[in-house]
Amino acid sequence: MFKKLKKNWYAEDFSYFIRNFGVFTLIFSAMTLIILQVMHSSLYTSVDEKLLSLSKNPQDIIQLAVNRATEDVKDLDSGSVASASDKKPNVSSNTEVILLDSNLNQLVTGNRFLGLDRITFNKKDLNHIRQLHVVNSYGQDEIYRVVLTEMNIDSVSTNIKYAAILINTSQLEQISQNHEQLIVVVMASFWILSILASLYLARVSVKPLLESMQKQKSFVENASHELRTPLAVLQNRLETLFRKPEATIMESSESIASSLEEVRNMKFLTTNLLNLARRDDGIKPEFGEVEPDFFNTTFTNYEMIASENNRVFRFQNRVHRTIITDKLLLKQLMTILFDNAVKYTEEEGDIYFEISTKERSLYLTVADNGIGISAADKKKIFDRFYRVDKARTRQKGGFGLGLSLAKQIVDALKGSISVKDNKPNGTIFEVKIAITTPSKRKNK
Repeated sequence: MFKKLKKNWYAEDFSYFIRNFGVFTLIFSAMTLIILQVMHSSLYTSVDEKLLSLSKNPQDIIQLAVNRATEDVKDLDSGSVASASDKKPNVSSNTEVILLDSNLNQLVTGNRFLGLDRITFNKKDLNHIRQLHVVNSYGQDEIYRVVLTEMNIDSVSTNIKYAAILINTSQLEQISQNHEQLIVVVMASFWILSILASLYLARVSVKPLLESMQKQKSFVENASHELRTPLAVLQNRLETLFRKPEATIMESSESIASSLEEVRNMKFLTTNLLNLARRDDGIKPEFGEVEPDFFNTTFTNYEMIASENNRVFRFQNRVHRTIITDKLLLKQLMTILFDNAVKYTEEEGDIYFEISTKERSLYLTVADNGIGISAADKKKIFDRFYRVDKARTRQKGGFGLGLSLAKQIVDALKGSISVKDNKPNGTIFEVKIAITTPSKRKNK
Protein backbone atom coordinates (compact mmCIF):
# COMPACT_ATOMS: atom_id res chain seq x y z
CA MET A 1 0.00 0.00 0.00
CA PHE A 2 2.78 2.42 0.97
CA LYS A 3 4.79 1.61 -2.15
CA LYS A 4 1.75 2.24 -4.34
CA LEU A 5 1.04 5.54 -2.59
CA LYS A 6 4.69 6.57 -2.93
CA LYS A 7 4.68 5.67 -6.63
CA ASN A 8 1.52 7.68 -7.28
CA TRP A 9 2.89 10.58 -5.26
CA TYR A 10 6.13 10.84 -7.14
CA ALA A 11 4.51 10.30 -10.49
CA GLU A 12 1.66 12.74 -10.05
CA ASP A 13 2.28 15.38 -7.43
CA PHE A 14 5.95 15.59 -6.51
CA SER A 15 7.04 18.10 -9.14
CA TYR A 16 4.09 20.38 -8.37
CA PHE A 17 4.77 20.04 -4.64
CA ILE A 18 8.44 20.99 -5.06
CA ARG A 19 7.52 24.06 -7.11
CA ASN A 20 4.91 25.29 -4.65
CA PHE A 21 7.04 24.51 -1.62
CA GLY A 22 10.02 26.25 -3.18
CA VAL A 23 7.94 29.38 -3.79
CA PHE A 24 6.64 29.39 -0.21
CA THR A 25 10.15 28.85 1.14
CA LEU A 26 11.53 31.77 -0.85
CA ILE A 27 8.68 34.03 0.26
CA PHE A 28 8.98 33.24 3.97
CA SER A 29 12.79 33.37 3.88
CA ALA A 30 12.72 36.77 2.21
CA MET A 31 10.11 38.06 4.66
CA THR A 32 12.13 36.82 7.65
CA LEU A 33 15.36 38.38 6.41
CA ILE A 34 13.66 41.68 5.59
CA ILE A 35 11.94 41.89 9.00
CA LEU A 36 15.15 41.03 10.88
CA GLN A 37 17.14 43.52 8.82
CA VAL A 38 14.61 46.27 9.49
CA MET A 39 14.65 45.46 13.21
CA HIS A 40 18.44 45.57 13.34
CA SER A 41 18.64 48.83 11.42
CA SER A 42 16.02 50.54 13.57
CA LEU A 43 17.07 49.01 16.90
CA TYR A 44 19.62 51.70 17.83
CA THR A 45 18.14 54.57 15.86
CA SER A 46 16.69 56.40 18.88
CA VAL A 47 19.75 55.59 21.03
CA ASP A 48 22.17 56.95 18.44
CA GLU A 49 20.06 60.06 18.02
CA LYS A 50 20.28 60.72 21.78
CA LEU A 51 24.04 60.19 21.73
CA LEU A 52 24.57 62.66 18.89
CA SER A 53 22.22 65.19 20.41
CA LEU A 54 23.97 65.03 23.77
CA SER A 55 27.44 65.22 22.18
CA LYS A 56 26.55 68.61 20.73
CA ASN A 57 25.83 70.08 24.18
CA PRO A 58 29.06 70.24 26.26
CA GLN A 59 27.27 71.91 29.20
CA ASP A 60 24.87 69.00 29.51
CA ILE A 61 27.78 66.56 29.35
CA ILE A 62 29.61 68.33 32.18
CA GLN A 63 26.47 68.55 34.25
CA LEU A 64 25.70 64.87 33.72
CA ALA A 65 29.25 63.94 34.75
CA VAL A 66 28.95 66.07 37.89
CA ASN A 67 25.58 64.56 38.76
CA ARG A 68 26.90 61.01 38.32
CA ALA A 69 29.94 61.84 40.51
CA THR A 70 27.69 63.33 43.18
CA GLU A 71 25.47 60.27 43.16
CA ASP A 72 28.51 58.07 43.68
CA VAL A 73 29.54 60.14 46.69
CA LYS A 74 26.03 59.95 48.13
CA ASP A 75 26.16 56.21 47.83
CA LEU A 76 29.35 56.17 49.88
CA ASP A 77 28.46 58.90 52.39
CA SER A 78 24.72 59.19 52.92
CA GLY A 79 23.68 62.76 52.21
CA SER A 80 26.98 64.34 53.21
CA VAL A 81 27.61 65.80 49.79
CA ALA A 82 25.25 68.23 48.17
CA SER A 83 24.46 68.32 44.49
CA ALA A 84 26.70 70.59 42.50
CA SER A 85 23.79 71.93 40.57
CA ASP A 86 20.08 71.59 40.38
CA LYS A 87 20.19 71.37 36.63
CA LYS A 88 19.59 67.83 35.33
CA PRO A 89 19.97 66.99 31.64
CA ASN A 90 17.06 65.19 30.02
CA VAL A 91 18.68 61.76 29.80
CA SER A 92 17.77 58.27 30.90
CA SER A 93 19.24 56.57 33.95
CA ASN A 94 21.29 54.21 31.78
CA THR A 95 23.38 57.07 30.39
CA GLU A 96 26.94 57.49 31.61
CA VAL A 97 29.69 60.11 30.95
CA ILE A 98 33.43 59.69 31.24
CA LEU A 99 35.59 62.84 31.14
CA LEU A 100 39.01 62.51 29.52
CA ASP A 101 42.16 64.61 29.27
CA SER A 102 44.16 65.34 26.15
CA ASN A 103 45.80 61.91 26.34
CA LEU A 104 42.40 60.20 26.62
CA ASN A 105 43.01 59.25 30.22
CA GLN A 106 40.01 59.22 32.53
CA LEU A 107 39.95 62.30 34.78
CA VAL A 108 37.25 60.81 36.92
CA THR A 109 37.39 57.05 37.07
CA GLY A 110 34.31 55.52 35.56
CA ASN A 111 31.87 53.50 37.59
CA ARG A 112 33.86 50.55 38.92
CA PHE A 113 30.72 48.56 39.57
CA LEU A 114 29.77 48.79 35.93
CA GLY A 115 33.36 48.13 34.83
CA LEU A 116 33.64 51.47 33.02
CA ASP A 117 37.03 52.21 34.60
CA ARG A 118 38.64 49.60 32.34
CA ILE A 119 37.51 51.19 29.08
CA THR A 120 40.16 52.71 26.83
CA PHE A 121 39.58 55.14 23.98
CA ASN A 122 41.27 56.08 20.73
CA LYS A 123 41.16 59.37 18.83
CA LYS A 124 40.21 57.46 15.69
CA ASP A 125 36.82 56.86 17.36
CA LEU A 126 36.16 60.60 17.65
CA ASN A 127 32.57 61.48 16.70
CA HIS A 128 31.92 57.85 15.65
CA ILE A 129 29.33 55.76 17.41
CA ARG A 130 30.53 52.29 18.32
CA GLN A 131 29.37 49.38 20.41
CA LEU A 132 31.21 48.10 23.46
CA HIS A 133 30.94 44.99 25.57
CA VAL A 134 31.82 45.58 29.22
CA VAL A 135 31.93 43.00 32.01
CA ASN A 136 30.58 44.38 35.33
CA SER A 137 31.65 43.37 38.81
CA TYR A 138 29.21 40.45 38.78
CA GLY A 139 30.72 39.02 35.62
CA GLN A 140 27.74 40.03 33.48
CA ASP A 141 28.28 41.26 29.95
CA GLU A 142 26.85 44.72 29.42
CA ILE A 143 26.38 46.28 26.00
CA TYR A 144 26.92 50.01 25.46
CA ARG A 145 26.60 52.42 22.59
CA VAL A 146 29.33 55.03 22.95
CA VAL A 147 30.44 58.20 21.20
CA LEU A 148 33.67 60.10 21.82
CA THR A 149 33.37 63.88 21.49
CA GLU A 150 35.73 66.81 21.86
CA MET A 151 34.95 69.33 24.62
CA ASN A 152 35.32 72.89 23.34
CA ILE A 153 34.26 74.84 26.42
CA ASP A 154 36.09 77.56 28.36
CA SER A 155 34.04 77.63 31.51
CA VAL A 156 35.39 74.39 32.86
CA SER A 157 38.78 72.99 33.70
CA THR A 158 41.21 73.06 30.86
CA ASN A 159 42.15 69.49 31.69
CA ILE A 160 38.87 68.26 30.20
CA LYS A 161 39.50 67.80 26.50
CA TYR A 162 37.26 64.90 25.62
CA ALA A 163 34.15 63.18 26.89
CA ALA A 164 32.77 59.70 26.25
CA ILE A 165 29.01 59.33 26.39
CA LEU A 166 27.67 55.80 26.95
CA ILE A 167 24.14 54.41 26.90
CA ASN A 168 23.50 50.91 28.19
CA THR A 169 21.55 48.92 25.57
CA SER A 170 21.66 45.48 27.19
CA GLN A 171 17.96 45.47 27.97
CA LEU A 172 17.14 46.73 24.49
CA GLU A 173 19.33 44.01 22.99
CA GLN A 174 17.58 41.34 25.06
CA ILE A 175 14.16 42.54 23.98
CA SER A 176 15.31 42.55 20.37
CA GLN A 177 16.61 38.99 20.65
CA ASN A 178 13.30 37.87 22.12
CA HIS A 179 11.43 39.51 19.26
CA GLU A 180 13.76 37.94 16.72
CA GLN A 181 13.22 34.50 18.23
CA LEU A 182 9.48 35.06 18.15
CA ILE A 183 9.63 36.12 14.49
CA VAL A 184 11.72 33.09 13.58
CA VAL A 185 9.30 30.77 15.40
CA VAL A 186 6.28 32.35 13.70
CA MET A 187 7.89 32.21 10.26
CA ALA A 188 8.98 28.62 10.84
CA SER A 189 5.41 27.73 11.82
CA PHE A 190 4.04 29.29 8.66
CA TRP A 191 6.79 27.55 6.69
CA ILE A 192 5.66 24.21 8.11
CA LEU A 193 2.07 25.10 7.26
CA SER A 194 3.28 25.86 3.73
CA ILE A 195 4.11 22.16 3.39
CA LEU A 196 0.44 21.32 3.83
CA ALA A 197 -0.52 24.18 1.53
CA SER A 198 1.94 22.92 -1.08
CA LEU A 199 0.51 19.42 -0.83
CA TYR A 200 -3.01 20.77 -1.30
CA LEU A 201 -2.07 23.03 -4.20
CA ALA A 202 -0.11 20.21 -5.84
CA ARG A 203 -3.14 17.94 -5.65
CA VAL A 204 -5.44 20.66 -6.97
CA SER A 205 -3.03 21.57 -9.78
CA VAL A 206 -2.47 18.04 -10.93
CA LYS A 207 -6.11 16.95 -10.71
CA PRO A 208 -7.23 18.44 -14.09
CA LEU A 209 -4.11 16.98 -15.72
CA LEU A 210 -4.81 13.55 -14.27
CA GLU A 211 -8.43 13.72 -15.35
CA SER A 212 -7.35 14.67 -18.87
CA MET A 213 -4.79 11.86 -18.95
CA GLN A 214 -7.38 9.41 -17.68
CA LYS A 215 -9.82 10.51 -20.38
CA GLN A 216 -7.15 10.11 -23.03
CA LYS A 217 -6.20 6.69 -21.67
CA SER A 218 -9.83 5.60 -21.58
CA PHE A 219 -10.37 6.98 -25.08
CA VAL A 220 -7.39 5.07 -26.48
CA GLU A 221 -8.37 1.87 -24.67
CA ASN A 222 -11.95 2.05 -25.90
CA ALA A 223 -10.90 2.94 -29.44
CA SER A 224 -8.42 0.05 -29.46
CA HIS A 225 -11.12 -2.28 -28.20
CA GLU A 226 -13.54 -1.16 -30.90
CA LEU A 227 -10.93 -1.58 -33.63
CA ARG A 228 -9.79 -4.97 -32.35
CA THR A 229 -13.09 -6.72 -33.13
CA PRO A 230 -13.40 -5.78 -36.82
CA LEU A 231 -9.68 -6.46 -37.29
CA ALA A 232 -10.12 -9.91 -35.78
CA VAL A 233 -13.07 -10.60 -38.08
CA LEU A 234 -11.06 -9.43 -41.10
CA GLN A 235 -8.12 -11.60 -40.11
CA ASN A 236 -10.35 -14.64 -39.68
CA ARG A 237 -12.14 -14.13 -43.02
CA LEU A 238 -8.89 -13.50 -44.89
CA GLU A 239 -7.30 -16.59 -43.40
CA THR A 240 -10.34 -18.59 -44.50
CA LEU A 241 -9.99 -17.25 -48.05
CA PHE A 242 -6.27 -18.05 -47.97
CA ARG A 243 -6.98 -21.65 -47.07
CA LYS A 244 -9.33 -21.99 -50.07
CA PRO A 245 -7.32 -20.57 -52.99
CA GLU A 246 -9.34 -22.48 -55.56
CA ALA A 247 -12.73 -21.25 -54.36
CA THR A 248 -14.75 -19.01 -56.64
CA ILE A 249 -15.93 -15.53 -55.73
CA MET A 250 -19.47 -16.82 -55.32
CA GLU A 251 -18.31 -19.51 -52.91
CA SER A 252 -16.41 -16.91 -50.88
CA SER A 253 -19.07 -14.23 -51.13
CA GLU A 254 -20.11 -14.58 -47.50
CA SER A 255 -16.57 -14.03 -46.23
CA ILE A 256 -16.03 -11.14 -48.64
CA ALA A 257 -19.32 -9.50 -47.66
CA SER A 258 -18.54 -9.88 -43.96
CA SER A 259 -15.07 -8.42 -44.46
CA LEU A 260 -16.49 -5.51 -46.44
CA GLU A 261 -19.00 -4.80 -43.69
CA GLU A 262 -16.24 -4.69 -41.07
CA VAL A 263 -14.20 -2.36 -43.28
CA ARG A 264 -17.21 -0.03 -43.45
CA ASN A 265 -17.54 -0.21 -39.68
CA MET A 266 -13.86 0.66 -39.23
CA LYS A 267 -14.18 3.58 -41.63
CA PHE A 268 -17.19 4.87 -39.71
CA LEU A 269 -15.36 4.44 -36.42
CA THR A 270 -12.19 6.21 -37.54
CA THR A 271 -14.28 9.08 -38.93
CA ASN A 272 -16.01 9.52 -35.58
CA LEU A 273 -12.72 9.26 -33.72
CA LEU A 274 -11.24 12.03 -35.85
CA ASN A 275 -14.31 14.18 -35.28
CA LEU A 276 -14.07 13.68 -31.54
CA ALA A 277 -10.34 14.48 -31.59
CA ARG A 278 -11.07 17.74 -33.38
CA ARG A 279 -13.86 18.57 -30.98
CA ASP A 280 -11.59 17.96 -28.01
CA ASP A 281 -9.45 20.83 -29.21
CA GLY A 282 -12.50 22.98 -28.75
CA ILE A 283 -15.48 23.55 -30.97
CA LYS A 284 -15.50 27.02 -32.44
CA PRO A 285 -18.83 27.67 -34.14
CA GLU A 286 -18.84 29.66 -37.36
CA PHE A 287 -22.18 31.43 -37.44
CA GLY A 288 -24.03 32.16 -40.61
CA GLU A 289 -27.53 32.45 -42.02
CA VAL A 290 -29.64 29.32 -42.32
CA GLU A 291 -32.71 29.42 -44.58
CA PRO A 292 -35.89 27.37 -43.84
CA ASP A 293 -35.37 25.40 -47.07
CA PHE A 294 -32.18 23.95 -45.57
CA PHE A 295 -34.28 21.79 -43.27
CA ASN A 296 -36.60 20.64 -46.07
CA THR A 297 -33.63 19.50 -48.15
CA THR A 298 -32.07 17.70 -45.19
CA PHE A 299 -35.32 15.96 -44.28
CA THR A 300 -35.77 14.83 -47.90
CA ASN A 301 -32.37 13.13 -47.76
CA TYR A 302 -33.25 11.50 -44.43
CA GLU A 303 -36.48 10.23 -45.96
CA MET A 304 -34.53 8.45 -48.71
CA ILE A 305 -32.10 6.88 -46.20
CA ALA A 306 -34.98 5.75 -43.99
CA SER A 307 -36.74 4.18 -46.96
CA GLU A 308 -33.57 2.26 -47.88
CA ASN A 309 -33.44 0.91 -44.32
CA ASN A 310 -37.17 -0.02 -44.25
CA ARG A 311 -38.06 2.74 -41.81
CA VAL A 312 -40.97 5.18 -41.90
CA PHE A 313 -39.80 8.76 -41.67
CA ARG A 314 -42.07 11.68 -40.92
CA PHE A 315 -41.03 15.28 -40.33
CA GLN A 316 -42.36 18.74 -39.59
CA ASN A 317 -40.46 21.88 -40.53
CA ARG A 318 -41.91 24.73 -38.49
CA VAL A 319 -39.10 27.13 -39.22
CA HIS A 320 -40.42 30.03 -41.32
CA ARG A 321 -37.67 32.58 -40.90
CA THR A 322 -33.97 32.89 -41.49
CA ILE A 323 -31.89 32.12 -38.43
CA ILE A 324 -28.23 32.52 -37.55
CA THR A 325 -26.27 29.53 -36.26
CA ASP A 326 -23.50 27.18 -37.39
CA LYS A 327 -25.03 25.30 -40.35
CA LEU A 328 -22.41 22.53 -40.46
CA LEU A 329 -22.62 21.79 -36.74
CA LEU A 330 -26.42 21.89 -36.88
CA LYS A 331 -26.51 19.42 -39.76
CA GLN A 332 -24.05 17.14 -38.00
CA LEU A 333 -26.21 17.23 -34.87
CA MET A 334 -29.38 16.42 -36.84
CA THR A 335 -27.62 13.57 -38.65
CA ILE A 336 -26.39 12.03 -35.40
CA LEU A 337 -29.88 12.08 -33.89
CA PHE A 338 -31.42 10.68 -37.06
CA ASP A 339 -28.77 7.96 -37.38
CA ASN A 340 -29.28 7.01 -33.73
CA ALA A 341 -33.05 6.68 -34.27
CA VAL A 342 -32.49 4.43 -37.31
CA LYS A 343 -30.15 2.14 -35.34
CA TYR A 344 -32.55 1.67 -32.45
CA THR A 345 -35.73 1.28 -34.49
CA GLU A 346 -36.83 -2.06 -35.92
CA GLU A 347 -37.81 -2.50 -39.56
CA GLU A 348 -41.08 -0.79 -40.44
CA GLY A 349 -40.50 1.33 -37.38
CA ASP A 350 -41.56 4.96 -37.20
CA ILE A 351 -39.22 7.96 -36.89
CA TYR A 352 -40.53 11.47 -36.36
CA PHE A 353 -38.37 14.59 -36.68
CA GLU A 354 -39.73 18.04 -35.83
CA ILE A 355 -37.91 21.37 -35.86
CA SER A 356 -39.28 24.76 -34.77
CA THR A 357 -38.24 28.16 -33.50
CA LYS A 358 -39.36 30.29 -30.60
CA GLU A 359 -37.92 33.72 -29.91
CA ARG A 360 -34.15 33.14 -29.69
CA SER A 361 -34.15 29.35 -29.54
CA LEU A 362 -34.25 26.51 -32.04
CA TYR A 363 -36.00 23.31 -30.94
CA LEU A 364 -35.32 19.81 -32.35
CA THR A 365 -37.43 16.80 -31.45
CA VAL A 366 -36.55 13.31 -32.65
CA ALA A 367 -38.91 10.49 -31.68
CA ASP A 368 -38.87 6.77 -32.50
CA ASN A 369 -40.81 3.67 -31.45
CA GLY A 370 -37.74 1.48 -31.01
CA ILE A 371 -36.38 -0.49 -28.04
CA GLY A 372 -36.25 2.53 -25.72
CA ILE A 373 -33.64 3.43 -23.11
CA SER A 374 -33.72 2.45 -19.44
CA ALA A 375 -33.41 4.99 -16.62
CA ALA A 376 -29.89 3.79 -15.80
CA ASP A 377 -28.78 4.07 -19.44
CA LYS A 378 -30.19 7.60 -19.79
CA LYS A 379 -27.50 8.82 -17.37
CA LYS A 380 -24.66 7.40 -19.49
CA ILE A 381 -25.75 7.59 -23.13
CA PHE A 382 -23.76 10.79 -23.67
CA ASP A 383 -20.53 9.17 -22.44
CA ARG A 384 -18.01 8.08 -25.03
CA PHE A 385 -18.19 4.45 -26.20
CA TYR A 386 -21.29 3.77 -24.13
CA ARG A 387 -23.87 1.66 -25.91
CA VAL A 388 -27.29 0.65 -24.64
CA ASP A 389 -27.14 -2.77 -26.33
CA LYS A 390 -23.56 -3.62 -27.30
CA ALA A 391 -24.38 -6.76 -29.23
CA ARG A 392 -27.15 -5.10 -31.22
CA THR A 393 -25.36 -1.83 -31.92
CA ARG A 394 -22.30 -3.66 -33.16
CA GLN A 395 -24.41 -5.36 -35.74
CA LYS A 396 -25.78 -1.95 -36.70
CA GLY A 397 -22.38 -0.28 -36.78
CA GLY A 398 -22.78 1.70 -33.56
CA PHE A 399 -19.78 2.55 -31.41
CA GLY A 400 -21.19 4.82 -28.73
CA LEU A 401 -19.57 7.94 -30.16
CA GLY A 402 -22.42 9.77 -31.88
CA LEU A 403 -24.36 10.99 -28.85
CA SER A 404 -21.14 12.05 -27.11
CA LEU A 405 -20.30 14.21 -30.11
CA ALA A 406 -23.89 15.50 -30.20
CA LYS A 407 -23.58 16.64 -26.58
CA GLN A 408 -20.38 18.52 -27.40
CA ILE A 409 -22.01 20.24 -30.36
CA VAL A 410 -25.03 21.27 -28.28
CA ASP A 411 -22.75 22.69 -25.58
CA ALA A 412 -20.79 24.63 -28.21
CA LEU A 413 -24.03 26.10 -29.55
CA LYS A 414 -25.04 27.12 -26.02
CA GLY A 415 -27.92 24.70 -25.79
CA SER A 416 -29.19 21.67 -23.95
CA ILE A 417 -30.14 18.10 -24.85
CA SER A 418 -32.36 15.68 -22.97
CA VAL A 419 -33.89 12.24 -23.47
CA LYS A 420 -37.20 10.79 -22.34
CA ASP A 421 -39.46 7.83 -23.03
CA ASN A 422 -41.84 7.76 -25.96
CA LYS A 423 -44.98 6.01 -24.71
CA PRO A 424 -45.63 3.15 -25.19
CA ASN A 425 -42.30 2.32 -26.88
CA GLY A 426 -39.27 4.22 -28.02
CA THR A 427 -37.29 7.32 -27.17
CA ILE A 428 -37.60 11.08 -27.64
CA PHE A 429 -34.57 13.37 -27.87
CA GLU A 430 -35.23 17.07 -27.28
CA VAL A 431 -32.66 19.72 -28.17
CA LYS A 432 -32.67 23.44 -27.55
CA ILE A 433 -29.95 25.69 -29.00
CA ALA A 434 -29.50 29.45 -29.08
CA ILE A 435 -30.09 31.33 -32.35
CA THR A 436 -30.38 34.89 -33.54
CA THR A 437 -32.29 36.58 -36.32
CA PRO A 438 -30.49 38.62 -38.99
CA SER A 439 -30.93 42.34 -38.48
CA LYS A 440 -32.88 44.10 -41.25
CA ARG A 441 -31.04 46.96 -42.89
CA LYS A 442 -33.10 49.99 -43.68
CA ASN A 443 -32.93 51.15 -47.27
CA LYS A 444 -31.79 54.70 -47.59
